[in-house]
Amino acid sequence: MKQLLEQFTSYFTVPYAEAAMSDLHSFLGRLNDQIINPLIALAFAVALVYFVTGLFTFFKKESGSDSREKGKRHIVWGVIGMAVMISVFGIISFLTNTLGVGNVDPSSTGDISSLFN
Repeated sequence: MKQLLEQFTSYFTVPYAEAAMSDLHSFLGRLNDQIINPLIALAFAVALVYFVTGLFTFFKKESGSDSREKGKRHIVWGVIGMAVMISVFGIISFLTNTLGVGNVDPSSTGDISSLFN
């Protein structure tokens, strides 16, 4: 009886666990492609705009050294922001590829509702 129970539970629970992992990988892939990567790109764009604003402020023809210092700070923080976003993208790519989620094709329509399908 015990052997029959073990076979029964392994027959019904293992496929369910594999299906749950497949759904989890699909969900993580869609989450990465539709939410995390666009947020990283947006933050990188903000850092780039901050950097370019600092360049314009730094090279503006004003005699005040205060605006040049402000421009230097914008340049430095813009570069730091872009470096952080590139690092975050690399770390997220490493984690998703390590978990086997990197090659998931979410076949998205650009609609966030497909994230939960």
